[in-house]
Amino acid sequence: MIKDQYLIDKLKEKELKILDKIYLDYKDDFFLYAKTFSIPNEDIYDLYQEIIISLYENVQLGKLTNLSSTLKTYLFAIGKNKIYKLLNKANRLNSDHTVIHADSELCVFDIETNDEQQEILKSAFEELGGKCQEILTLYYYEGQNLDDIQNTLGYSSKDVLKSQKSRCLKKLKECVKKKI
Repeated sequence: MIKDQYLIDKLKEKELKILDKIYLDYKDDFFLYAKTFSIPNEDIYDLYQEIIISLYENVQLGKLTNLSSTLKTYLFAIGKNKIYKLLNKANRLNSDHTVIHADSELCVFDIETNDEQQEILKSAFEELGGKCQEILTLYYYEGQNLDDIQNTLGYSSKDVLKSQKSRCLKKLKECVKKKI
């Protein structure tokens, strides 16, 4: 988080190269996340642009001075809200409701969950193997990027790690659904 706070401090000084770095560092992860909501790539691209603009504006307007989470978590929280707005708008326009509700997709990692949901998630998480627990903890809880996790856990390639993370997340979702 110290590194993340440093980036925010540099944004305060209007160092746009930092904004470029942030943009590139989290783009792939956000696209993977947003694709789980069945959103077209063009819309994901637009959403991501809006997220980066929101981050910069929040820093410049003094709304964001100190991070209380990782920068990735902050960006994804903005992104999640923008995705929900997009899906709600699409639902209003689409009378046959073919749009998948975001709530049914990744409610597992909602920031605001009640105690019962947290217990279900904790119980399901404990059913995962140690490697899955480690990958998901590093990625979602600690906000590490895939390159860092690859180095930490000694994976041969980022693609292998992505596949493993995807399988772990799928398994976690299945465990949660069984418990609900």
